[in-house]
Amino acid sequence: MNDSLYDEYLKIFKEKKIKLTNVRQSILKILSTRRHFTVNELISELENEIENVNIMSVYNNIDLLLELHLLFANTINGKQIIYEAISPQLTHLKCHKCGKFDHIASSSLDNELLLHLKRITESIDFDLEHFKLELHGLCSDCKK
Repeated sequence: MNDSLYDEYLKIFKEKKIKLTNVRQSILKILSTRRHFTVNELISELENEIENVNIMSVYNNIDLLLELHLLFANTINGKQIIYEAISPQLTHLKCHKCGKFDHIASSSLDNELLLHLKRITESIDFDLEHFKLELHGLCSDCKK
């Protein structure tokens, strides 16, 4: 688990005076350990930790996290929704042949992009807080 991310989530909930239920804490722990997840994957992990998972509670918590801007929802091929924790920069790679979906993990690239995008958005009087970029092409396996 990414303790600093989990602690950051707890701090936000406390600042906003949002009750930290057992389900909510478990969801935040999972969110701080997973790069991407679907609702079904989240429910499966919760069922390993908690007896009697209320599915509606899971959906309500996802809605809350989206509303608090702590979670991104990514739609893959217009069908599947994959969630992930928000970070200041998200750069995804999507293979259009096999459908593989992954991150570029490069803080120097992300910082360069952020600076460039901030210059662009400032020129139109827009304050950029974070960005999500999706690049499409062929993964190394599909190129073989």
